[in-house]
Amino acid sequence: MRWIPIALLWFLFAPINAYADCAKEQVCGMIGKMDHFSILDKCPNAASFLASCKAGTLKEFEPLPTPTFVDNGDGTVADTVNKLLWLQKGIVKRVSLKDAKKDAASAKAAGQTGWRIPTLPELVTLLVEYCPQCKKKNTSGKKAFINPLFDDGVGHYYWTSTTCKEVTNIEDHYQKKICQEGDRAAWLVHFNIHAVFWSHTNKENFNIWLVKDL
Repeated sequence: MRWIPIALLWFLFAPINAYADCAKEQVCGMIGKMDHFSILDKCPNAASFLASCKAGTLKEFEPLPTPTFVDNGDGTVADTVNKLLWLQKGIVKRVSLKDAKKDAASAKAAGQTGWRIPTLPELVTLLVEYCPQCKKKNTSGKKAFINPLFDDGVGHYYWTSTTCKEVTNIEDHYQKKICQEGDRAAWLVHFNIHAVFWSHTNKENFNIWLVKDL
């Protein structure tokens, strides 16, 4: 009567295995929508596909041209090369990306409206070249890796509007950063240590910088 437990085991596990076998196209489609643990929980056979799926979805960071900054003397700085107008000082207010965008859209700063959150390529133009002695005094006298016309205050971490769906990987002087979180995460710039990071957009931990198009 050994066939009874064997048949029972087949009956219990065959449907699970059928459900667990996911095609590579299915696994690749989950990246950016689910984290890797959730993908593996749904598709235990996905491990062999994840690396090749990642390679096919990588989107490199593309920098802007080197900016030329002009202090307007009214709390704003113009980038005459990239046609941007920056608020000279970052807003130290820890919010989610959604709230940062909302605050930017409704802001009246330096007597102007029409502000937004900068993209990653835009915000990194405020960084100075990295070297151990390259920290500059910002406009409030504190040292950071930021163009001295600007003031990052004590905020240091600032949101960008660039999500991990738009840019998946970037390399700073520390290491290569890869984000496969899609629209659920966005990139940040940290001026005190000259670094780029990513975080989930619902985290209320990061600050606001305002920019607008000229």
